[in-house]
Amino acid sequence: MAQRRILVCSIGNPGNYLNTRHSAGHTLSNLLQETLAFPPFRKNSSYGGDVSVGRFDSTYTLFQSPSFMNLSGKAVKKAWKAFMVELSDEEKKDALLVVLHDELEAALGRVRVKKGGSARGHNGLVSCAESLGSKDFWRIGIGIGRPDGRDSETVSEYVLGKMTSHEKGTLKMESLPEVLAALAKLSAA
Repeated sequence: MAQRRILVCSIGNPGNYLNTRHSAGHTLSNLLQETLAFPPFRKNSSYGGDVSVGRFDSTYTLFQSPSFMNLSGKAVKKAWKAFMVELSDEEKKDALLVVLHDELEAALGRVRVKKGGSARGHNGLVSCAESLGSKDFWRIGIGIGRPDGRDSETVSEYVLGKMTSHEKGTLKMESLPEVLAALAKLSAA
């Protein structure tokens, strides 16, 4: 049996906010591209963002949303439609959408894999569900920890703060192997 095709969409923030905790999904997407030896991300007008597809392994298509986190849904929906157009009728039946995102409520480096359910206040996931018209997609949350304070200003400063080299190293050493394992499990299911 052939492996199912998976569109892996990372959501985060562009520009000056690209290397922040809130863009942990993009950080993991870059690590996936590098580890899987996929070509560099390139702009793709059909998808409406940056795409990388393996030369020899077309199981995964990696997509990075160019939108700000809270508006990610439209970009993810456009990418999903473009991805589905490329698939055969047989592939479409089993194709999966996976959204990579930061997870404020999880310890640094912890990976949470979930399908559907509550967005738990994550505005990027809310935007995706609204644009797609469904919560029925897979999510891989990348733990970024949580600041001591819970007021919105403290949380905002924390998630929009630059990721430290220690945090990036933790994502590479701890999160990446778990994300690869989760994707492999989903592609074989």
